[in-house]
Amino acid sequence: MNFDDIVKIAGVMLTALGGAVAILFGFSSWLGKVWADRLLHQEKAKHDSALEGLRNNFLLDAERFRTALKKSEFIFQKEYEAASALVALIRAIQPRYSHPDMDWHEACDDIALEFGPIEKKLENFLATHGAALSEKARDLLARTIGRAAEGKFDAVGPDQVSQEANAQAEHLFEELQELEKMLVARVHEQAST
Repeated sequence: MNFDDIVKIAGVMLTALGGAVAILFGFSSWLGKVWADRLLHQEKAKHDSALEGLRNNFLLDAERFRTALKKSEFIFQKEYEAASALVALIRAIQPRYSHPDMDWHEACDDIALEFGPIEKKLENFLATHGAALSEKARDLLARTIGRAAEGKFDAVGPDQVSQEANAQAEHLFEELQELEKMLVARVHEQAST
């Protein structure tokens, strides 16, 4: 074997090795691309699934928020109506200035003489707006209704208002003013948030 034969054999071997390397490189390149595509599809599927979950959660949260907002608006509207009705009711109960020398004692006599109708008005108010009132407000209103119910028996006629009935009338009016402050403050709190 001479040098030329060795070079030819080496050339054939290098060519064969180069072809094998080329084939191996091509196969590994193809296999890498297949694996990369599969991984990409798997990751994309995971991402799409997570994104869909987030989208569904967002939509559920948005719907819950809308529902809560509607409820809050509804409750605010009812509290506003209750506060407005109470303000009007107190103005209707408040005695009118009937003569120049009229004092608060005489005004309380006028209130005492109206205990029966006041009791009915307060009962109607509670029946209409009770659900929109806090427990504290309902308790105060119930006490006020009880005060009117008891006091109507102590005020029999224009000149027959007892000291107890006059005192009951004063307390009744004070309690109604306290209730008014409570309800109006609640409306203002809601309106400022």
